[in-house]
Amino acid sequence: MRADVVIVGGGIVGFATALQLRLTSPGTDVVLIEKDPTYERAATGKGTGGIRQLFTRSENIALSQYTLEVVDDWAEWAKVPDKSTPDLNWRSNGYLFIAGQNDVEQLRANYETQLAGGVKAEWLEPGALAQRYPEIRTEDLRGAVLSPRDGWLNPKAFFQGVQDRALHEGVTVIYDEVGEFTTAGNQVTGVTLRSGGSIEADFVVNAAGTWAPELASQLGMDIPVEPMRRHEHYVVASKPLDHLPFIKDVAGLAIHAHLGGLSVGLVDFNHPGGEDFTTDNEYYSRVVKPALAHRLQGATNFEEQRTWTGLYDQNRFDGNAIVGNWAGHYENFYVAVGFSGHGFMHALGVGRGLAEHITTGSYKTIDLTPFGYQRIAEGRPYAELGIR
Repeated sequence: MRADVVIVGGGIVGFATALQLRLTSPGTDVVLIEKDPTYERAATGKGTGGIRQLFTRSENIALSQYTLEVVDDWAEWAKVPDKSTPDLNWRSNGYLFIAGQNDVEQLRANYETQLAGGVKAEWLEPGALAQRYPEIRTEDLRGAVLSPRDGWLNPKAFFQGVQDRALHEGVTVIYDEVGEFTTAGNQVTGVTLRSGGSIEADFVVNAAGTWAPELASQLGMDIPVEPMRRHEHYVVASKPLDHLPFIKDVAGLAIHAHLGGLSVGLVDFNHPGGEDFTTDNEYYSRVVKPALAHRLQGATNFEEQRTWTGLYDQNRFDGNAIVGNWAGHYENFYVAVGFSGHGFMHALGVGRGLAEHITTGSYKTIDLTPFGYQRIAEGRPYAELGIR
């Protein structure tokens, strides 16, 4: 086979990139390769589905804003002949970042950055926060930022919509595993498949999530990304809390309404890396429930109903995505990896940026250069500040 572009990895980032290539340049022949059509081990579909603008790097803010534009226009954007448009179950309750004494100054600085980036956010003092959301305990807080436009949706429905449109636009999908990249000089010329076939290509994109570093190492590219286990817990409480925003704090606690109850997570960023899908059955009662009970008041009996385990493709270097080509080496080889939990909300914007760079040689809509691999090679972190 031969293709203009081969994309390795058929999660949300891979499919979004494939779709954007077809939209940017309709004549581009795009082949996407995914090794697991069940997606059981993929991050896609296991996240919370949150979309927020409350970042501190302008690129992340802009990427989220683009995704929100798509969500607003979903009925038209995702329309495909002879297919029903997946219902996102979009809940625009907003995002709320909270901070105590040690973190309030950083939160305030971040708020100014967000305003400058076009985010219509509100600063809330503890008294005003308590008045608006009396269920949130505020005695230990010193400030909060609310972004009312933000919210969350069904990630599986979103992925289905992106996938359906990519297929409609002419993306070819092969369910197989990439064995090796083939090279000639400083060019990646294609891929070989475990089934025995091969595909020649002008460009190759590595969007294989937690498997991306192993593939990239074939080319001598050291990507500091590893799988990191995260638990999500569905709990019910003694009263409905559907009106609350998506609450996040600097310790990693995340709370949002889900199926009449709450979906709660408290990421253990120190958990050893590795493809670990085991569930710590005591983690909720030992770590999460006390933090949840401390933050919310007036509701009791936060009873765990279900816990599931997923993986972040965690960038241990600085927690931000690694996007773009390897300048000065294999310039036709691109990566989109290390989103550290933000891949779902940023996939469409990153895919659009990669499509622009592949077809024109530069970014046109959002300059993703700060996320390039060069910062890794040169040891220049570009991390988010405050809440990750």
